[in-house]
Amino acid sequence: MSQNASDRWLYAWAGANVAIGAISLLVPLFVVGLGGTAFDLGVLWFATSVAMVPGALGVGALVDRTGRHRPFALAGLGGIAVATAVLPFLDGVLAVVLVDSVLWLCVASVSPVFTTLVLADTSAREWSGRIARLSKYQGYGWAGGLVLGAVWTRAVGSLLDPLAVQRSLLVVCAGLLVAATLAAARWLPRVADAPDAEDFGRRPRTLRTARGALSPLLPGRLVSLARTSDPRSLLDGVSRPLAVYLAAVSVFFAGFSVFSAPLPDFLAGVGFGDDAVYVLYVVSSLSSAAFYVGAGALADRYDIRRLQSGALGLRALAFPAVAVAAYALSAPSLTSLLGVALLNVAVGLSWAVIAVTANTLVARYAAPGRRGAALGLYTALSSGAGGIGGLLGGWLAARTGYLLTFEVAGALVLVGGLVVFGLRWLAPEQASDASAPASAD
Repeated sequence: MSQNASDRWLYAWAGANVAIGAISLLVPLFVVGLGGTAFDLGVLWFATSVAMVPGALGVGALVDRTGRHRPFALAGLGGIAVATAVLPFLDGVLAVVLVDSVLWLCVASVSPVFTTLVLADTSAREWSGRIARLSKYQGYGWAGGLVLGAVWTRAVGSLLDPLAVQRSLLVVCAGLLVAATLAAARWLPRVADAPDAEDFGRRPRTLRTARGALSPLLPGRLVSLARTSDPRSLLDGVSRPLAVYLAAVSVFFAGFSVFSAPLPDFLAGVGFGDDAVYVLYVVSSLSSAAFYVGAGALADRYDIRRLQSGALGLRALAFPAVAVAAYALSAPSLTSLLGVALLNVAVGLSWAVIAVTANTLVARYAAPGRRGAALGLYTALSSGAGGIGGLLGGWLAARTGYLLTFEVAGALVLVGGLVVFGLRWLAPEQASDASAPASAD
């Protein structure tokens, strides 16, 4: 796929991510506004993370079987829009948790679809550049959503009470998602990739029906998968290097969530107001967005496993440093805000490298014809591990304090990084597969 008019769908995906980025921080604030506690926020993090698992697993595999991206992308975007439109009318924390879980199930369903779409009709040497391009659009959209949240909260806050401000922003996000879905319907390519005929022919006939096509979108699909005659079929095409890498993904994503889940509460606890919290999140997101293309260029020049392990090491140091800086620089002073912001830049830059190299590693280690399934498995494992990490982070913060919590987060990320670095010896034949230049952005 050349970088021409056929890539206009990236603008639709960026627009959707404006809404998704705003929602990512808005819904937790909405839960607090409805009377939710820190425990409720932990439950929200866990529920939404677990809900992402079946969507990522099912749709990634279906893209491989059918070679079609468009219907799954539109269904996922439409589902996100509907769930967002329902949220402003809810008054209970449990209802918000349930609807938000559906929302993130749809997000997880869409993510591997767009990743496989951006890699369609490209050679392996172009993958890092293409994933960087996708991540750039997604990242700028997400950061734009956080900016939207900050601006909307300040502009409308003088006119409405906080809960009404949050509801009104959810309505705006729903409108953005409807517009993004309509744009995607117009711009997404209609030509399907040809699925592997031999593999598709082995699938049960029911999977080719409408019911079979929709069932992987539902949590009950996990039950039916568990009842198959050979549960190991879930791991078809998972090579030893991919299995080891996915294990590392589970460890370092758990570490990410041990840090991220209680972070808003930590920032508020040391004295940062909502506007400062938004600023810190925007700094991190913009740092990622601005560096995605640079991360792709680095991935084309260096061994991506060593590059990713270095980024993970940087994150492992930055997580506890956030707590040290906030305490040592007497938050919420301007000095402490600048110090934490600089650390958030490091967190954001490292994420850009991790996001680009992770998708590239999964795509390269996946068996032919199983790329979508492998990317879906990656999303599912990262989401599930993130849910567990979020619960662990909330529990540790409540029992032991934030400095130890962030140290545990850093330790988990460091362990995952060491495993990634070790892949250089487990799969030495992959050492130079990223050396060819990617297409320019």
